[in-house]
Amino acid sequence: MRKDLDRLMQQHGIGGMVVLAHDRYSPAFHYVTGQRLHYGVYFRGADGRAYLIHDPMERDQAALVGCEHAPFEQHGLTRLVDEEGSPPRVFGRLIGETLATLGIQGPVAFLGETGVGFAHQLLERVREVHADVEPDTTHPDILTVARMTKDADEIEAIRHAARGTVAAMQKLRHFLESLRPAADGFHADGSGPVTLGDLRRLLRAEFLEHGLAEDGESIVSQGRDAGVPHNRGNDVDPLRAGEPLLVDIFPGESGGGYHSDLTRTFCMGEANESLRRLYDDVRDAFDTAMESLAVGVSCRAVQEKVCDLFESRGHATVRSRQGTQEGYVHGLGHGVGLAVHEAPRLGGPPSNTQPLEPGMVVTIEPGLYYPARGLGVRIEDLVVVGPDGSPENLTPVPYDLEIHPHG
Repeated sequence: MRKDLDRLMQQHGIGGMVVLAHDRYSPAFHYVTGQRLHYGVYFRGADGRAYLIHDPMERDQAALVGCEHAPFEQHGLTRLVDEEGSPPRVFGRLIGETLATLGIQGPVAFLGETGVGFAHQLLERVREVHADVEPDTTHPDILTVARMTKDADEIEAIRHAARGTVAAMQKLRHFLESLRPAADGFHADGSGPVTLGDLRRLLRAEFLEHGLAEDGESIVSQGRDAGVPHNRGNDVDPLRAGEPLLVDIFPGESGGGYHSDLTRTFCMGEANESLRRLYDDVRDAFDTAMESLAVGVSCRAVQEKVCDLFESRGHATVRSRQGTQEGYVHGLGHGVGLAVHEAPRLGGPPSNTQPLEPGMVVTIEPGLYYPARGLGVRIEDLVVVGPDGSPENLTPVPYDLEIHPHG
Protein backbone atom coordinates (compact mmCIF):
# COMPACT_ATOMS: atom_id res chain seq x y z
CA MET A 1 0.00 0.00 0.00
CA ARG A 2 1.07 3.64 -0.37
CA LYS A 3 1.66 3.90 3.37
CA ASP A 4 4.27 1.15 3.05
CA LEU A 5 6.60 3.14 0.77
CA ASP A 6 8.61 4.77 3.56
CA ARG A 7 8.90 1.46 5.42
CA LEU A 8 10.00 -0.33 2.26
CA MET A 9 12.68 2.28 1.58
CA GLN A 10 14.04 1.94 5.09
CA GLN A 11 13.78 -1.86 4.99
CA HIS A 12 15.78 -2.05 1.75
CA GLY A 13 18.27 0.65 2.71
CA ILE A 14 17.07 3.00 -0.05
CA GLY A 15 17.80 6.68 0.47
CA GLY A 16 14.91 7.96 -1.63
CA MET A 17 12.87 7.66 -4.77
CA VAL A 18 12.39 9.64 -7.96
CA VAL A 19 9.30 9.18 -10.14
CA LEU A 20 9.17 10.76 -13.60
CA ALA A 21 6.11 11.61 -15.69
CA HIS A 22 7.46 12.70 -19.06
CA ASP A 23 4.54 14.42 -20.77
CA ARG A 24 2.16 11.47 -20.59
CA TYR A 25 -0.03 9.71 -18.04
CA SER A 26 2.00 7.45 -15.78
CA PRO A 27 0.39 4.93 -13.38
CA ALA A 28 3.49 5.16 -11.18
CA PHE A 29 3.20 8.95 -10.95
CA HIS A 30 -0.53 8.68 -10.25
CA TYR A 31 0.23 6.21 -7.47
CA VAL A 32 2.76 8.35 -5.58
CA THR A 33 0.96 11.69 -6.07
CA GLY A 34 -2.67 10.58 -6.05
CA GLN A 35 -3.24 12.90 -9.05
CA ARG A 36 -3.38 12.53 -12.85
CA LEU A 37 -0.35 14.71 -13.54
CA HIS A 38 1.30 14.22 -16.92
CA TYR A 39 4.55 16.15 -16.63
CA GLY A 40 6.67 16.33 -13.52
CA VAL A 41 9.23 14.82 -11.18
CA TYR A 42 8.33 13.55 -7.72
CA PHE A 43 10.99 13.11 -5.02
CA ARG A 44 10.61 11.31 -1.72
CA GLY A 45 13.23 10.75 0.93
CA ALA A 46 13.35 7.78 3.28
CA ASP A 47 12.32 10.19 6.05
CA GLY A 48 8.97 10.74 4.28
CA ARG A 49 9.71 14.24 3.00
CA ALA A 50 8.27 14.71 -0.49
CA TYR A 51 8.85 17.33 -3.17
CA LEU A 52 7.24 17.84 -6.57
CA ILE A 53 8.44 19.73 -9.64
CA HIS A 54 5.60 20.21 -12.09
CA ASP A 55 4.34 21.86 -15.25
CA PRO A 56 2.83 25.26 -14.34
CA MET A 57 -0.26 24.36 -16.39
CA GLU A 58 -0.91 21.57 -13.86
CA ARG A 59 -0.36 23.73 -10.80
CA ASP A 60 -3.89 23.17 -9.46
CA GLN A 61 -3.46 19.38 -9.49
CA ALA A 62 0.04 19.77 -8.04
CA ALA A 63 -1.37 21.70 -5.10
CA LEU A 64 -3.62 18.73 -4.31
CA VAL A 65 -0.65 16.38 -3.88
CA GLY A 66 -0.09 17.79 -0.42
CA CYS A 67 3.68 18.26 -0.45
CA GLU A 68 6.13 21.07 -1.22
CA HIS A 69 6.07 21.85 -4.93
CA ALA A 70 7.41 24.26 -7.53
CA PRO A 71 7.10 24.70 -11.30
CA PHE A 72 9.94 23.71 -13.63
CA GLU A 73 10.97 27.31 -14.30
CA GLN A 74 11.67 27.85 -10.62
CA HIS A 75 14.42 25.29 -11.17
CA GLY A 76 15.73 27.03 -14.29
CA LEU A 77 14.42 24.64 -16.90
CA THR A 78 14.91 27.02 -19.84
CA ARG A 79 18.51 27.68 -18.79
CA LEU A 80 19.16 23.96 -18.41
CA VAL A 81 17.82 23.30 -21.91
CA ASP A 82 20.29 25.84 -23.33
CA GLU A 83 23.19 24.45 -21.32
CA GLU A 84 22.54 20.71 -21.61
CA GLY A 85 21.13 20.40 -25.13
CA SER A 86 19.29 17.05 -24.96
CA PRO A 87 16.18 16.33 -22.86
CA PRO A 88 17.63 13.34 -20.95
CA ARG A 89 20.64 15.42 -19.88
CA VAL A 90 18.33 18.28 -18.89
CA PHE A 91 16.26 16.02 -16.65
CA GLY A 92 19.33 14.21 -15.36
CA ARG A 93 20.88 17.48 -14.20
CA LEU A 94 17.58 18.76 -12.80
CA ILE A 95 17.08 15.56 -10.82
CA GLY A 96 20.70 15.34 -9.67
CA GLU A 97 20.73 18.93 -8.41
CA THR A 98 17.39 18.53 -6.65
CA LEU A 99 18.46 15.29 -4.96
CA ALA A 100 21.56 17.07 -3.67
CA THR A 101 19.49 20.00 -2.40
CA LEU A 102 17.10 17.61 -0.62
CA GLY A 103 20.02 15.69 0.91
CA ILE A 104 18.99 12.40 -0.73
CA GLN A 105 21.90 10.10 -1.46
CA GLY A 106 22.92 6.44 -1.57
CA PRO A 107 20.67 3.96 -3.39
CA VAL A 108 17.76 5.79 -5.02
CA ALA A 109 14.81 4.11 -6.74
CA PHE A 110 14.12 5.65 -10.17
CA LEU A 111 10.60 4.91 -11.39
CA GLY A 112 8.07 5.93 -14.03
CA GLU A 113 7.65 5.32 -17.75
CA THR A 114 10.15 6.50 -20.35
CA GLY A 115 12.33 5.06 -23.10
CA VAL A 116 15.29 2.89 -22.15
CA GLY A 117 17.79 5.09 -23.99
CA PHE A 118 16.35 8.22 -22.40
CA ALA A 119 16.55 6.64 -18.95
CA HIS A 120 20.14 5.50 -19.51
CA GLN A 121 21.35 8.99 -20.43
CA LEU A 122 19.32 10.55 -17.63
CA LEU A 123 20.90 8.30 -14.99
CA GLU A 124 24.39 8.93 -16.35
CA ARG A 125 23.86 12.69 -15.98
CA VAL A 126 22.35 12.29 -12.48
CA ARG A 127 25.52 10.53 -11.31
CA GLU A 128 27.76 13.15 -12.93
CA VAL A 129 25.90 15.87 -11.04
CA HIS A 130 25.46 13.98 -7.74
CA ALA A 131 28.13 11.31 -7.34
CA ASP A 132 26.67 10.10 -4.04
CA VAL A 133 23.62 8.65 -5.81
CA GLU A 134 23.45 5.02 -6.95
CA PRO A 135 20.37 3.80 -8.88
CA ASP A 136 18.62 1.08 -6.91
CA THR A 137 18.34 -2.20 -8.85
CA THR A 138 16.15 -4.13 -6.42
CA HIS A 139 13.68 -6.45 -8.15
CA PRO A 140 10.81 -6.22 -7.70
CA ASP A 141 11.17 -2.51 -7.05
CA ILE A 142 9.56 -0.92 -4.00
CA LEU A 143 6.68 0.55 -6.01
CA THR A 144 5.76 -2.86 -7.41
CA VAL A 145 5.79 -4.32 -3.90
CA ALA A 146 3.70 -1.47 -2.45
CA ARG A 147 1.12 -1.71 -5.26
CA MET A 148 0.53 -5.43 -4.65
CA THR A 149 -1.86 -4.58 -1.82
CA LYS A 150 -4.55 -1.89 -1.99
CA ASP A 151 -5.90 0.43 0.66
CA ALA A 152 -9.61 1.11 1.17
CA ASP A 153 -9.72 4.06 -1.27
CA GLU A 154 -8.03 2.04 -3.99
CA ILE A 155 -10.38 -0.89 -3.50
CA GLU A 156 -13.38 1.44 -3.73
CA ALA A 157 -12.05 2.82 -7.03
CA ILE A 158 -11.65 -0.74 -8.31
CA ARG A 159 -15.18 -1.54 -7.13
CA HIS A 160 -16.45 1.38 -9.21
CA ALA A 161 -14.64 0.08 -12.29
CA ALA A 162 -15.93 -3.42 -11.58
CA ARG A 163 -19.54 -2.21 -11.35
CA GLY A 164 -19.26 -0.63 -14.78
CA THR A 165 -17.58 -3.73 -16.17
CA VAL A 166 -20.34 -5.97 -14.80
CA ALA A 167 -22.99 -3.65 -16.25
CA ALA A 168 -21.33 -3.84 -19.67
CA MET A 169 -21.20 -7.64 -19.63
CA GLN A 170 -24.82 -7.86 -18.49
CA LYS A 171 -25.93 -5.46 -21.21
CA LEU A 172 -24.09 -7.54 -23.78
CA ARG A 173 -25.75 -10.71 -22.56
CA HIS A 174 -29.22 -9.11 -22.69
CA PHE A 175 -28.51 -7.88 -26.22
CA LEU A 176 -27.45 -11.37 -27.33
CA GLU A 177 -30.64 -12.81 -25.84
CA SER A 178 -32.72 -10.28 -27.77
CA LEU A 179 -31.37 -11.20 -31.21
CA ARG A 180 -33.31 -13.01 -33.91
CA PRO A 181 -31.68 -16.03 -35.57
CA ALA A 182 -31.44 -15.80 -39.37
CA ALA A 183 -29.81 -17.72 -42.19
CA ASP A 184 -26.83 -15.36 -42.23
CA GLY A 185 -26.36 -15.13 -38.46
CA PHE A 186 -28.34 -13.00 -36.01
CA HIS A 187 -30.31 -9.80 -36.53
CA ALA A 188 -31.44 -6.95 -34.28
CA ASP A 189 -34.36 -4.61 -35.02
CA GLY A 190 -34.53 -5.47 -38.70
CA SER A 191 -30.86 -4.65 -39.34
CA GLY A 192 -28.36 -6.81 -41.16
CA PRO A 193 -26.26 -9.51 -39.49
CA VAL A 194 -24.85 -8.51 -36.10
CA THR A 195 -21.04 -8.42 -36.17
CA LEU A 196 -18.39 -8.70 -33.48
CA GLY A 197 -17.74 -5.00 -34.04
CA ASP A 198 -21.35 -4.28 -33.07
CA LEU A 199 -20.77 -6.10 -29.79
CA ARG A 200 -17.55 -4.18 -29.14
CA ARG A 201 -19.28 -0.84 -29.76
CA LEU A 202 -22.07 -1.80 -27.36
CA LEU A 203 -19.51 -2.52 -24.65
CA ARG A 204 -17.67 0.76 -25.23
CA ALA A 205 -20.89 2.75 -24.97
CA GLU A 206 -21.67 1.14 -21.63
CA PHE A 207 -18.14 1.84 -20.38
CA LEU A 208 -18.68 5.54 -21.10
CA GLU A 209 -21.93 5.51 -19.11
CA HIS A 210 -19.88 4.51 -16.06
CA GLY A 211 -16.93 6.86 -16.61
CA LEU A 212 -14.73 4.07 -17.93
CA ALA A 213 -12.66 3.58 -21.05
CA GLU A 214 -10.71 0.75 -22.61
CA ASP A 215 -6.99 0.55 -21.86
CA GLY A 216 -5.99 -1.12 -25.10
CA GLU A 217 -8.72 -3.05 -26.87
CA SER A 218 -11.07 -5.53 -25.26
CA ILE A 219 -11.29 -9.07 -26.66
CA VAL A 220 -14.41 -10.08 -28.58
CA SER A 221 -13.43 -13.20 -30.49
CA GLN A 222 -15.13 -16.38 -31.66
CA GLY A 223 -14.34 -19.83 -33.01
CA ARG A 224 -10.71 -20.33 -33.93
CA ASP A 225 -9.76 -16.81 -32.72
CA ALA A 226 -11.14 -17.59 -29.25
CA GLY A 227 -8.52 -20.35 -29.15
CA VAL A 228 -5.67 -17.78 -29.17
CA PRO A 229 -5.91 -16.09 -25.75
CA HIS A 230 -5.09 -12.50 -26.77
CA ASN A 231 -6.58 -12.51 -30.26
CA ARG A 232 -8.79 -9.38 -30.20
CA GLY A 233 -11.25 -10.81 -32.72
CA ASN A 234 -12.27 -9.55 -36.15
CA ASP A 235 -14.88 -6.78 -36.01
CA VAL A 236 -16.29 -7.54 -39.46
CA ASP A 237 -17.08 -11.17 -38.64
CA PRO A 238 -20.79 -11.89 -38.23
CA LEU A 239 -21.86 -13.47 -34.97
CA ARG A 240 -22.20 -17.22 -35.54
CA ALA A 241 -24.23 -19.92 -33.83
CA GLY A 242 -22.71 -22.91 -32.08
CA GLU A 243 -19.20 -21.43 -31.63
CA PRO A 244 -17.45 -20.11 -28.52
CA LEU A 245 -17.75 -16.34 -28.19
CA LEU A 246 -15.03 -15.16 -25.81
CA VAL A 247 -15.46 -11.68 -24.30
CA ASP A 248 -12.65 -10.30 -22.11
CA ILE A 249 -13.15 -6.71 -20.94
CA PHE A 250 -10.79 -4.71 -18.74
CA PRO A 251 -11.74 -1.01 -18.72
CA GLY A 252 -10.27 1.58 -16.39
CA GLU A 253 -11.29 5.00 -15.16
CA SER A 254 -11.37 7.49 -18.04
CA GLY A 255 -8.22 9.58 -18.18
CA GLY A 256 -6.20 7.06 -16.22
CA GLY A 257 -6.96 5.27 -12.99
CA TYR A 258 -8.06 1.96 -11.57
CA HIS A 259 -9.17 -1.01 -13.64
CA SER A 260 -11.36 -4.08 -13.58
CA ASP A 261 -11.09 -7.36 -15.51
CA LEU A 262 -13.82 -9.83 -16.48
CA THR A 263 -14.16 -12.66 -19.01
CA ARG A 264 -17.11 -14.79 -20.04
CA THR A 265 -17.47 -17.35 -22.82
CA PHE A 266 -20.84 -17.67 -24.57
CA CYS A 267 -22.35 -19.84 -27.25
CA MET A 268 -25.28 -18.64 -29.35
CA GLY A 269 -27.68 -21.54 -29.31
CA GLU A 270 -26.82 -25.11 -28.41
CA ALA A 271 -23.16 -25.95 -27.80
CA ASN A 272 -21.78 -29.17 -29.22
CA GLU A 273 -20.41 -31.86 -26.92
CA SER A 274 -16.76 -30.81 -27.40
CA LEU A 275 -17.43 -27.20 -26.43
CA ARG A 276 -19.66 -28.18 -23.52
CA ARG A 277 -17.06 -30.58 -22.14
CA LEU A 278 -14.30 -27.98 -22.48
CA TYR A 279 -16.45 -25.38 -20.73
CA ASP A 280 -17.23 -27.78 -17.87
CA ASP A 281 -13.51 -28.44 -17.37
CA VAL A 282 -12.77 -24.71 -17.21
CA ARG A 283 -15.65 -24.08 -14.83
CA ASP A 284 -14.43 -26.85 -12.53
CA ALA A 285 -10.94 -25.36 -12.58
CA PHE A 286 -12.38 -21.93 -11.83
CA ASP A 287 -14.35 -23.26 -8.87
CA THR A 288 -11.29 -25.15 -7.59
CA ALA A 289 -9.20 -21.99 -7.72
CA MET A 290 -11.82 -19.84 -6.02
CA GLU A 291 -12.21 -22.37 -3.21
CA SER A 292 -8.42 -22.42 -2.70
CA LEU A 293 -8.03 -18.68 -2.09
CA ALA A 294 -7.00 -17.80 1.44
CA VAL A 295 -4.51 -15.53 3.16
CA GLY A 296 -1.11 -17.18 3.39
CA VAL A 297 -1.70 -19.56 0.50
CA SER A 298 1.05 -19.37 -2.10
CA CYS A 299 -0.10 -17.65 -5.29
CA ARG A 300 1.66 -20.34 -7.29
CA ALA A 301 0.01 -23.13 -5.26
CA VAL A 302 -3.42 -22.12 -6.61
CA GLN A 303 -2.07 -22.40 -10.16
CA GLU A 304 -0.71 -25.87 -9.32
CA LYS A 305 -4.19 -27.07 -8.31
CA VAL A 306 -5.60 -25.89 -11.62
CA CYS A 307 -2.80 -27.68 -13.49
CA ASP A 308 -3.57 -30.84 -11.50
CA LEU A 309 -7.21 -30.73 -12.58
CA PHE A 310 -6.55 -29.98 -16.24
CA GLU A 311 -3.83 -32.62 -16.55
CA SER A 312 -6.09 -35.23 -14.93
CA ARG A 313 -8.58 -34.56 -17.75
CA GLY A 314 -6.05 -34.95 -20.52
CA HIS A 315 -5.13 -31.31 -21.22
CA ALA A 316 -1.58 -30.09 -21.64
CA THR A 317 -0.58 -27.27 -19.26
CA VAL A 318 2.34 -24.87 -19.00
CA ARG A 319 3.64 -27.19 -16.30
CA SER A 320 3.42 -30.46 -18.22
CA ARG A 321 4.51 -29.05 -21.58
CA GLN A 322 6.42 -25.79 -21.52
CA GLY A 323 5.57 -23.52 -24.43
CA THR A 324 2.38 -25.38 -25.27
CA GLN A 325 -0.03 -23.48 -27.52
CA GLU A 326 -2.92 -25.85 -26.87
CA GLY A 327 -4.62 -26.70 -23.59
CA TYR A 328 -3.89 -24.47 -20.60
CA VAL A 329 -1.32 -22.03 -21.98
CA HIS A 330 -1.04 -19.26 -19.37
CA GLY A 331 -0.95 -18.49 -15.67
CA LEU A 332 -4.03 -18.45 -13.46
CA GLY A 333 -4.18 -14.73 -12.81
CA HIS A 334 -2.54 -11.43 -11.92
CA GLY A 335 -2.98 -8.36 -9.80
CA VAL A 336 -5.15 -5.47 -11.03
CA GLY A 337 -4.93 -1.82 -10.04
CA LEU A 338 -3.67 1.28 -11.83
CA ALA A 339 -2.54 -1.14 -14.54
CA VAL A 340 -4.51 -4.10 -15.84
CA HIS A 341 -1.55 -6.38 -15.12
CA GLU A 342 0.22 -5.87 -11.79
CA ALA A 343 1.87 -8.04 -9.18
CA PRO A 344 1.26 -10.57 -7.80
CA ARG A 345 1.26 -13.33 -10.39
CA LEU A 346 -0.79 -16.45 -9.75
CA GLY A 347 1.64 -18.75 -11.51
CA GLY A 348 5.13 -18.22 -12.85
CA PRO A 349 8.32 -20.12 -11.94
CA PRO A 350 8.92 -22.06 -8.70
CA SER A 351 10.77 -19.00 -7.39
CA ASN A 352 7.38 -17.26 -7.07
CA THR A 353 6.77 -17.79 -3.36
CA GLN A 354 4.52 -14.75 -2.88
CA PRO A 355 1.59 -15.57 -0.56
CA LEU A 356 -1.87 -14.07 -0.84
CA GLU A 357 -2.27 -11.12 1.52
CA PRO A 358 -5.23 -8.98 2.66
CA GLY A 359 -5.77 -6.12 0.22
CA MET A 360 -4.63 -7.98 -2.87
CA VAL A 361 -6.92 -7.66 -5.90
CA VAL A 362 -6.35 -10.51 -8.32
CA THR A 363 -7.94 -12.20 -11.31
CA ILE A 364 -8.86 -15.88 -11.41
CA GLU A 365 -8.94 -16.83 -15.09
CA PRO A 366 -8.36 -20.47 -16.10
CA GLY A 367 -8.84 -21.26 -19.77
CA LEU A 368 -8.47 -24.00 -22.37
CA TYR A 369 -7.56 -23.33 -26.00
CA TYR A 370 -7.66 -25.50 -29.12
CA PRO A 371 -7.56 -23.13 -32.12
CA ALA A 372 -7.21 -25.93 -34.69
CA ARG A 373 -10.55 -27.28 -33.43
CA GLY A 374 -12.19 -23.84 -33.35
CA LEU A 375 -12.39 -23.90 -29.54
CA GLY A 376 -11.39 -21.51 -26.79
CA VAL A 377 -12.91 -21.03 -23.33
CA ARG A 378 -11.95 -18.71 -20.49
CA ILE A 379 -13.79 -17.69 -17.32
CA GLU A 380 -12.42 -14.77 -15.31
CA ASP A 381 -13.51 -12.89 -12.22
CA LEU A 382 -11.87 -10.18 -10.17
CA VAL A 383 -11.40 -10.94 -6.47
CA VAL A 384 -10.31 -8.84 -3.50
CA VAL A 385 -8.81 -10.56 -0.47
CA GLY A 386 -10.59 -9.00 2.50
CA PRO A 387 -9.10 -7.96 5.86
CA ASP A 388 -10.36 -11.20 7.40
CA GLY A 389 -8.77 -13.23 4.62
CA SER A 390 -11.97 -14.12 2.82
CA PRO A 391 -12.15 -13.51 -0.94
CA GLU A 392 -14.89 -11.28 -2.35
CA ASN A 393 -15.92 -11.58 -5.99
CA LEU A 394 -16.17 -8.09 -7.51
CA THR A 395 -17.58 -9.27 -10.87
CA PRO A 396 -20.56 -11.54 -10.14
CA VAL A 397 -22.00 -12.18 -13.61
CA PRO A 398 -23.85 -15.43 -14.52
CA TYR A 399 -21.68 -18.21 -15.92
CA ASP A 400 -24.17 -19.82 -18.30
CA LEU A 401 -22.51 -20.89 -21.53
CA GLU A 402 -25.50 -21.12 -23.85
CA ILE A 403 -27.57 -18.13 -24.89
CA HIS A 404 -30.87 -18.92 -26.58
CA PRO A 405 -32.09 -15.78 -28.41
CA HIS A 406 -35.76 -15.04 -28.05
CA GLY A 407 -35.96 -11.98 -30.32
